[in-house]
Amino acid sequence: MSTVSAEVPKEPKFRTVNSNDLTVQKAHSMAASSMPQFIELVRARGESTFMVKLRFRDPELSEKLGEDQLLYLWLTDVYYHEEENFLSGVFFEVPDSLSQWHQVGERLGFDAEDVFDWMVNTNGHVQGAYTIRVTRNSLAGEQAKAEYDEYIGISSYEPISE
Repeated sequence: MSTVSAEVPKEPKFRTVNSNDLTVQKAHSMAASSMPQFIELVRARGESTFMVKLRFRDPELSEKLGEDQLLYLWLTDVYYHEEENFLSGVFFEVPDSLSQWHQVGERLGFDAEDVFDWMVNTNGHVQGAYTIRVTRNSLAGEQAKAEYDEYIGISSYEPISE
């Protein structure tokens, strides 16, 4: 006798980050100051995966707690719209708390100033990913870092100049 189990959709994997953390603030600053580089990479296209991290307000939790509660989500398949001078990306993960407003596969337009981080992944070799590096550095041990890299599809990080 065999049993069939229904596949339960998993919530996206999130990590809590203190936005007042100086290393997180520095990562956001580095991403913002290097946006022209990212836009040039997006415009050139190529075989890479282009991603951005955007900030979203969780309406229900914000209402419940009486103050803004923010989520930072990555969008993929970023495209630069020349004539309109804005970017767009596609949701590949949406937490339950935002599923009323956004869906996996939905394309969202945004301005470069809205980006909190960016990355270009070319066969596991990554440029940018400033906040990802902060998160990775906070993990204890090489095994945890290797598992994190595998989960997000990174085999190497390009050096960044500060």
